[in-house]
Amino acid sequence: MTAAEGPADSAPPAPRRYPLWPLTVMALVALVDQVDVSVARGVLPTLEDEWGLSDTQLGAIVSVFVFVSTLAAVPAGYVADHFRRTRVIGWTLLSWSGLILLSATAVNYANLLVARALMGVGQAVDDPASTSYLADSYPARMRARVFAWQQVSFFVGGGIGLALGGAIAQAWGWRWAFAVVGVPGALVAFAVFALREPRRGEAELPDTMTWDEITALPPREVDRSTGAEGVSFAQFTRLAATELVSQLRMIFGIRTMRYVLVGVGALLFTVAGIGTWLAIYHDRYSGMTEAQATVLTGGTLGIGGLVGTLAGGWFSDHFHHRWKGGRIVIVVWSSVLCAVLFMVSFAIDPVGVRIALQFAGVTAAAGAAPGLRATMLDVVPPESRGVGASAMALTTSVFGQALAPLLVGWISDVTGSLVAAFYIVFPPVIVGLLLLLRARHTLEADAQAIITAIVEENQKLEAERRQLGLIDAAPDETSATR
Repeated sequence: MTAAEGPADSAPPAPRRYPLWPLTVMALVALVDQVDVSVARGVLPTLEDEWGLSDTQLGAIVSVFVFVSTLAAVPAGYVADHFRRTRVIGWTLLSWSGLILLSATAVNYANLLVARALMGVGQAVDDPASTSYLADSYPARMRARVFAWQQVSFFVGGGIGLALGGAIAQAWGWRWAFAVVGVPGALVAFAVFALREPRRGEAELPDTMTWDEITALPPREVDRSTGAEGVSFAQFTRLAATELVSQLRMIFGIRTMRYVLVGVGALLFTVAGIGTWLAIYHDRYSGMTEAQATVLTGGTLGIGGLVGTLAGGWFSDHFHHRWKGGRIVIVVWSSVLCAVLFMVSFAIDPVGVRIALQFAGVTAAAGAAPGLRATMLDVVPPESRGVGASAMALTTSVFGQALAPLLVGWISDVTGSLVAAFYIVFPPVIVGLLLLLRARHTLEADAQAIITAIVEENQKLEAERRQLGLIDAAPDETSATR
């Protein structure tokens, strides 16, 4: 070895690089998911005219999807934590492509409710598996930005589905709106099947470990992906139920997680209430046609969501350290700003000003989403992130996405005014968001507990790497600093 070679040999290895393709595919999964969900909102004005539905019945078309998704959310989290996530997501997408055709063939209101309810199972399975997959694919320092790119699909897909549903329903009928959006999911499913399945907790491994070293590691002791082998279905069901209850107790026992669930419920209540009824609001109060209202609302949700989510993810990763519980602070005040802007917009007569305020409100709400999901993942152990995402979905579905469309529609029927319904439901949302501020006092301690557990796990892995001969048996100066 020459003298010139010595420093090169002793230099620490370059940090592990994280490819963008898994994030791209999961963003496409979320996009397809939300297009399929939101197309129903786009056809609501057409269904109202064709079938003579009340606001309560219109709200139920959206809410029934979420109620069924809620029932399936918790076992779906267990599936995400125990089985290969790429297969779970891929098969879910393929099944969606067929299920959405049931909505297109509905002959009456009851048929449509049943078809939308069946689709709720698909979203329940997809979300925890996607969340767990991304959390294991990218480290904590990148997670707000990673989930910004995934969550932006929530708003963009919602906008596309709403606008596409309204436009197609006006041109060819509402059945074609459901039929057209069912095709892309099958194509994305094949991209998901081709993805590499990451190791549970992989993103928390030291950056100095190479992909080859990670592949050579023995399985994590908590990796239960093959736990269902060799047992009967009844035995598996009992074991799964017991373990699931234990994990849920652990999730709800985390102080920060309880506050986060309150905040997510409040945020999603606002987003669902706005997303479901905004097109109908403009149809009734802004002098727009049904097509104009749905396209405008779709553009507001899509563009405002795109700008807000990407900006919010970047801002959360770069500036959250400036305040105690910074991500929580950003989430709360962004969400409160959204609710206030919308309430002001309903009192403004000029339509242009009204739309500008609502666009700013959507942008503010979208900016809160990445930080909230990143906070959840910071305080939940890697092996339970699927169940953690399910607990989040369960809470947000019951108190947010499922409740908002139905409650706003019912109050609108009772009061005779959709605007009155908005004014009644938004103030409690602000109170819920302010309760979330309490999480800033518990976030650091709860996150530190997870970090401590991960450090202990990494120390065990370091010893196993030495036994496998992947590094020197006696730690040198380089390995000691890893």
